[in-house]
Amino acid sequence: MYDLIIHNACTGPYGLEPCEIAIEGGKFAEVSESVSGPASRELDAEGLLALPGVVDAHVHFNEPGRTAWEGWATGSRAAAAGGVTSLIEMPLNSIPSTLDAASFNEKAELAASKSLVDFGLWGGLTPVNLDKLEELAEAGVVAFKAFLSPSGTDDFQNVDWDSLEKGMATIAKLGRVLGIHSEDPSLLGKPKPGTGQPAHAWEAARPVEAELAAVQRIAEMAQASGCPVHIVHVSHPDVVDLISELKRNGVDITCETCPHYLQLTTDDAEAIGPDAKCAPPLRIDALPGLWVRLASGKIDTVGSDHSPCTSELKEAAFLEAWGGISGIQQLLLASLTAPEGCMQPTPEVLASVLSAAPAKRFCLGAHKGKLAPGYDADFVLFDPKSQTTVTRESLHYRNPRSAYIGKNFRGCIAKTFLRGKQIYPFTGEPPRGRLLRPMA
Repeated sequence: MYDLIIHNACTGPYGLEPCEIAIEGGKFAEVSESVSGPASRELDAEGLLALPGVVDAHVHFNEPGRTAWEGWATGSRAAAAGGVTSLIEMPLNSIPSTLDAASFNEKAELAASKSLVDFGLWGGLTPVNLDKLEELAEAGVVAFKAFLSPSGTDDFQNVDWDSLEKGMATIAKLGRVLGIHSEDPSLLGKPKPGTGQPAHAWEAARPVEAELAAVQRIAEMAQASGCPVHIVHVSHPDVVDLISELKRNGVDITCETCPHYLQLTTDDAEAIGPDAKCAPPLRIDALPGLWVRLASGKIDTVGSDHSPCTSELKEAAFLEAWGGISGIQQLLLASLTAPEGCMQPTPEVLASVLSAAPAKRFCLGAHKGKLAPGYDADFVLFDPKSQTTVTRESLHYRNPRSAYIGKNFRGCIAKTFLRGKQIYPFTGEPPRGRLLRPMA
C-alpha cells in the first residue's frame, strides 16, 4: 500500500504533462500520467504543478554564534515556504566558523534539532586551517568554501594565492569540490562616497574585471591540481562565457548565479537601498544576458546566497551597511519569473539548475534533486495561475527584510513536501531535517 498518492498534478512550470505521484517509505514509487492502487492517503492537486524540491547550495544561517542574524529555525521555515527541501549551509558567518571537526559537529547537532529541511554543511578553507581539511572531510562536509577577497567578518580569513594552491591540492585528494568567492582583491577599489549614487559607486569599486581575473587564475590552478571548483554568485554574463570556455578546454569548473542577479540591477539597488547591497555587486547591464545564458544551459546552478543580518546593520548608509541579500524564500519564484524582455528557460533547464545539478555537483547521491522513482519524495506543488507579492509580513526570516519586498512573482507555492511529508504550510509537527553527507 502506498503512503500517499497525488492525483491530477502536472509537471513543468508550464503544466505541459499530466502527472500523478505515488509515495512509499519517503521515496517516489511511481511518477507517471496515471497512478492507481491502495493508499493510506490521497491528495487532489488539480491545477497545480509538481516540481522537484529545490536544492539550495548557498545559504548562510549564521547559527551558532550569530543567531540574531538568522538561525536554523527561522531560516528553514523560510526555505520550506519557498519550496527549498535541501540546502547546503556555508561555513560563515556562524561563530565559530566551520573550520574543523569540532565546529562541524556543533553546527550539525544544532541544525538537526531545529531544521525543517534536509541540510549539508560546507567546510571552510582559510590560511589558518590547512591542516584541518582532512578531518573536515571525514566529519562529513559536502564541499569547501574559500574567499579570495575579504569575507566581511574577521572570523573567516580570505586565502592568498599560496594558501589557495595548498588547499586545492589537499581538496583534490579528498575528492571534494571547492567553492570560491572569486574577486581578485588586487582589482578591488574603495568606493567613493558623496556622489549621490552609492550603489553605482559600490559597483564601480568591484568591477567585473576582478571576477574575470580571479576565475582565470583559479582555473589554471584547478587544472594543475585536479581540484574541482565551483564559482559562486557569478554576477555578469562575461564571467559565464569565460567559464564556458574553460569547460571546453577541460577544466572541471562549474558556476552558480543567484536570483538577485537575475532580478535586480544597480539602478534597483539605488532605489531599494542597503537591502540590495551584495558582493559581487548588482550590475547595471547584466540581467538580460544572464537569462540568455541560464536558458542556454551555460549556468550550472542557481543558489540564493541567503545572507541575512540584523536590521541595525542594514540601516546604515549604503556603503557602510552589511553586504548580503536575504533570498532563500524567493529563490524558486524568482527563477520561474523572467523579467519583461528576458528569455524564460525551459522547464528542463530550471529543474536542472535548481535541483538536479546542485545535488549532482555536491554528491548528494541518486536520491535528491529529481521527481523520479527511487528518489526522496521532495517536491513542491505550485499554483501557476496565482501571483505572489512579496511583503514584509510574508517573510519568515528572523529579520524580515529583503530586496524583493514589493516585487510580484508568477505563481505561488501551495505545498512543500520533504520525503513525502508536508512541511509547508506548516503543520506544527517537530523538525524533520536530516544531515546530508556526500556520497560516491
